[in-house]
Amino acid sequence: MTDGPRSDPFLKQATDRVAGSDPGIDLDLFRLSFALTRAANRFTRHVESAVHRPRNLSTARFRILFTVWACGPLAAHRIAVLAGLSRASVSSAVNILERDGHVVRSRGHDDRRLVTVSLTPTGEDAVSDAYAGQHEVERDLYAALGTGDREVLARLLESLLDVPLD
Repeated sequence: MTDGPRSDPFLKQATDRVAGSDPGIDLDLFRLSFALTRAANRFTRHVESAVHRPRNLSTARFRILFTVWACGPLAAHRIAVLAGLSRASVSSAVNILERDGHVVRSRGHDDRRLVTVSLTPTGEDAVSDAYAGQHEVERDLYAALGTGDREVLARLLESLLDVPLD
């Protein structure tokens, strides 16, 4: 990443500001983190407004539905970990999903404090429909990348997810 900021004036301005703040800053690492964060946020905002909101879902509610759809019934605290949400966000979103008939909560037989969240048939339909819409956005967004580039990018990002943060 040594060719410098391309046509993004904000990237150039931010890079120049960071470079001037500390000569020891690794600008390639800054640009990588900056671009990754902006790309992820841009994708999330676009998918939420174009796909999830029209289906009466937020990003958090979709992530919960998708997580339970992918893994099966899960404890609320496990959903938080897998979906990358706080426990409070999961609790709030599950309240809405339950109200809308997309999920049901059940308490454990041995430990009544353990709450498991399961999809209803309506929730199954909602997550399938929302993901189909999201996949169309993914196709459009990533069309500029060849199959090999998409595979490499996915593998690199997945390797970052393997790095422990704590």
